[in-house]
Amino acid sequence: MTHYENFLDEADKEGITTKEKNLCSADGRIKGNKIAIRKDIPEIQKACVLAEELGHYYLTVGDISDQTKVENRKQECVSRL
Repeated sequence: MTHYENFLDEADKEGITTKEKNLCSADGRIKGNKIAIRKDIPEIQKACVLAEELGHYYLTVGDISDQTKVENRKQECVSRL
């Protein structure tokens, strides 16, 4: 199994729906228990993006898309790690 397949398996076990889509502004997005991954990037990059989105699923509280707020930037940093 590849790293990407392992992350897909982890997401599935958590009840998270993961789909590859045509995304315009980001390589990945999460909303609730749904993750979208940009489909036109290499598989190793998909694995990195999915790992980060799973980090958001486990660690982020609320909508942190407004990165002008310090608290949101802190949550983004924790999720990326």
